[in-house]
Amino acid sequence: MCAYRSTSTFEERGIRPPPWDSVTVGESDLKFIHLRDGEDTGLLQYVRSGGIAFPHIMVPDQLQIRGVAKLSSSTNEPVGGISALHAVGDQSEQGTGSVVLQNKEADKPSSALSTMVSHALWLWNAKQNIAELITQAQTRSLLAAESWLPTPLAHAVFGQVPGTASAAEADAIEAREAEGQKNMLAKTEGPISCVAWHPHRSLLAISHRATDCVFLYDLVNDTWCSNVLQNAYMQGITSMAWQPNCGYTLAVGCTTGVCMWNIIPAASSDSADVLKAPGLGGGQISAWMSLLSFPELSGTCKYPSQLPTGDKVSFHRSASSVSALSFSNSGQWLVAGHQTHGHLTVWDVALGTATPLKRSGSTSRSATLQVGMSPNDRYLISTHANGQLRLWETENWTSRVWSDFNANVTRFTWSPDSRSVYFAVADCADIYALALYKAPSSLDAQVTLVTTFEAHAAAVSEDSDDSERVRVGGSIKYLALDPRGQRLVISFDDDSTSGDISLLAVYLVNNDALFRAGGDSSALMPLGYVRGPNWGKQHQLEKDIALESALKTDKPAKKKRVRVGTPTPSWFGFSPNFEPGALLTVAWANGKISLLPLLYATKLTRA
Repeated sequence: MCAYRSTSTFEERGIRPPPWDSVTVGESDLKFIHLRDGEDTGLLQYVRSGGIAFPHIMVPDQLQIRGVAKLSSSTNEPVGGISALHAVGDQSEQGTGSVVLQNKEADKPSSALSTMVSHALWLWNAKQNIAELITQAQTRSLLAAESWLPTPLAHAVFGQVPGTASAAEADAIEAREAEGQKNMLAKTEGPISCVAWHPHRSLLAISHRATDCVFLYDLVNDTWCSNVLQNAYMQGITSMAWQPNCGYTLAVGCTTGVCMWNIIPAASSDSADVLKAPGLGGGQISAWMSLLSFPELSGTCKYPSQLPTGDKVSFHRSASSVSALSFSNSGQWLVAGHQTHGHLTVWDVALGTATPLKRSGSTSRSATLQVGMSPNDRYLISTHANGQLRLWETENWTSRVWSDFNANVTRFTWSPDSRSVYFAVADCADIYALALYKAPSSLDAQVTLVTTFEAHAAAVSEDSDDSERVRVGGSIKYLALDPRGQRLVISFDDDSTSGDISLLAVYLVNNDALFRAGGDSSALMPLGYVRGPNWGKQHQLEKDIALESALKTDKPAKKKRVRVGTPTPSWFGFSPNFEPGALLTVAWANGKISLLPLLYATKLTRA
């Protein structure tokens, strides 16, 4: 491993963190603008110099969505018999939107003759279904045994079989644990689980952690789409990705697999807009969802989308659970990583076929953490829970592995020229780069230690006292590179070495420095900090009420309702299209989404 150390750090360059009571609105002329209130004169100077001020997008903690079927505790069928595989939008009375699911009763056999024909065809193919016959016979026998044997004895002798009471109990326990984990994350990370920018439009898909639904926000019209994407099969959302070059197609990765949404905006009634591609705006949309089926990794493996209705059981973390998604830049391939094993699944979206990329010795300890296609579609990166970083070439699908890290690779990001990958490792303040020195599809690459963020305490201004000093730094949690490869943003994890983890640190990037002979210390240069909005008036009101109650009753205030510090970032990334520079998008733990323009002189990047 090669090491290129930066000649300067944030502390050495005298870059001060913004005060606690300020908020960052953007970057202009290599300086970040931090405002303390609406009357700050810095805002006027920022706007006069060409700066753009975006309002915050607010997502509430709790929502009530009507008209969506829920799964029962014992089967996968939605309560009320409504199909969970197809959905169309319905205008909400409150304006937040809802989804009404289409009834698919017409798809079921409606006559005795059709039932007899289907049974005859199934018996005619009995030779090809011997294994399924045996499995069904064993299940019926175990169901009968569990009805007359004591439950502990039935568990010890027959184990937990799908469809039995013991399996239902185990699934219920797992569902309660998943719900508890979701509530805990909602309190610490906030209501937003992930965000996805549309590759060609100013459109955001925002997933809500508590309700497992997806909202659409149109930045051009500054309005929410009046419909909400929600489906009974869409549980435990982990990732989202828009399909490039394909209108409005959104892939949502969750514990049940991949939910592929096809969205059709309402046609414009204005004759002048006939030649324009319709936008979502705030109007009515239509949408339907398909649950992608996974190829079997073994002869006995079954997936939710492949099971007949009568054989379905409650969803759990099976081989179909998805942890990460990535579309190729052409939109032809969709790559999925899984929560329970290290194999990857590659779909040819147009043909609807799926191919597993199997790895020897893959277990739950090698579960996939992140996947990402390179901008030129010639490479694929995957990181795993066993500390591996794997580089794939997409011509023959061969790979190379790096595993000499002290912990898991937490996050990586491709450079726009597909020549390098910046990444961070858990419990570490180092920033690494994987540099590809030869043309595709060569796997000749080298891992380089680019720089280390050194934790330190710094004053917010030159004349501030010790009480106004802020400690910044710690282990790097996430990072993101803007589409032009000019700005790298990092966030910090909450551990024993961390300081103010609500801050984001921004580097100026010179990617060509990685490929100069002998190395170059200027690949990443410290630039500044970003601070998000505070908790808001509602949380301050809770704090004042608690303190007032304590004064009246001489009892200590309830600290559990008092928010300390500023909200931490739960997700951040960049808009794929922003002409003046880069548009940093940050989702905070208080439910606010900040749009921060980083204005700089753009230059063409090497293809």
